[in-house]
Amino acid sequence: MDYRRLLFVLGAQVGIFAFGALGWMALTRSLFASALLCGLAALALVALSLNTLSLRQVRERIGRLAPGTTFTAELSRRRLQLLLDETPSPLLLQTGEQVIAVNRAARRLFDVAYTLPVASRKALLDKNENLAAVGHQLRWKGATYAVHRAEMTEADRTSFLAVLTDISADVRAAEATALRDLLRVLNHELMNALTPVASMSKSALDLLGDDTEASRSAAIRAIERVVARIEGLHNFINAYRALTYLPRPVARAVNLAEWLDVLRESFTGQWADKGVVLDCDDPPAIPVLMDEDQMWLCAGNLLNNAAQAALEGTSPTVRLTVRELDDTVCLRIEDSGKGIPASEVDQVFLPFYTTKATGTGVGLSLARQIMQGHGSELALKAPEPGDLSRLSGACFELSLKRADMYRQD
Repeated sequence: MDYRRLLFVLGAQVGIFAFGALGWMALTRSLFASALLCGLAALALVALSLNTLSLRQVRERIGRLAPGTTFTAELSRRRLQLLLDETPSPLLLQTGEQVIAVNRAARRLFDVAYTLPVASRKALLDKNENLAAVGHQLRWKGATYAVHRAEMTEADRTSFLAVLTDISADVRAAEATALRDLLRVLNHELMNALTPVASMSKSALDLLGDDTEASRSAAIRAIERVVARIEGLHNFINAYRALTYLPRPVARAVNLAEWLDVLRESFTGQWADKGVVLDCDDPPAIPVLMDEDQMWLCAGNLLNNAAQAALEGTSPTVRLTVRELDDTVCLRIEDSGKGIPASEVDQVFLPFYTTKATGTGVGLSLARQIMQGHGSELALKAPEPGDLSRLSGACFELSLKRADMYRQD
């Protein structure tokens, strides 16, 4: 107890004694009102004295306990942070609109010190509001991550914790296995297709040995069937080679407006006389990174598919729109056709899957492979409820990196 508090307590005790004596004197002289006031004053001094002593004891106890408690809590927090930093899987925590990189792996992956910037958060969440709505897999910087989520509720606030597990190696292994199986099946199918060609050729040769008009006519018909079959195989093999021997893209800065102008002219020259209208706004003159030859093939396949689908309906229209994002440019191609049935949505990107009588089933698969080589994705976008601006058919979306936002390797 310091000297000020000691003097206060001593003064209070003297006051209590004085008011007590005065109260007793007033009571003996029948001054009851004065005696009551003296008694209340004495009780007030007693309460103040006790309150002072109680506060002193509480402060002394807090002074003894707080340093140790604070040290223990800080030590536990640091131990937890060290443990999280040693975890190889990136951890993200979302509270409200803020997404926090919890551990060292997350900070390295997103190149941040604490919270993700707005651009990274939008790219990560896409159109979702929180981490809970993100799918079971996501791609970031060319790698594929499995997403495991947990929801934490505290008071009136809900937070979402996401653990990202790198499964790129597993995905590549699965793709390699699927490709080997596909090549094995294709080799089998090619051999089956060549067998009747050999048989018809032998039959035509035997028929030509008979010097009759009927034999010559039959031989010509057999040779015509062989030629048609070989042309079909030739187209199939070319598509097969394009899919399996696609080189790595050599990306460079390309003016988007100039590139799309040539693309529009090419499309108009091929489809305008068939009645297909291309709806395309003037694109921005910004540089994007792309391999021009491969992107011609990718965009050409998408536009041709859209035109063919649009011809199945009235007023065939293909729409090409460009949307600028923070560090990418999004291209959307949609048509006025009948759309893709829900039962076929998961199969449209499979190699050699087609619903067309003369299709090879390579176009969409090749386009997706080209976009993956560019570090992007080709996605089939489902119609959004209430979006009256979209055409009735299929809608494909892809994105390209802006050359003025990325350093070209």
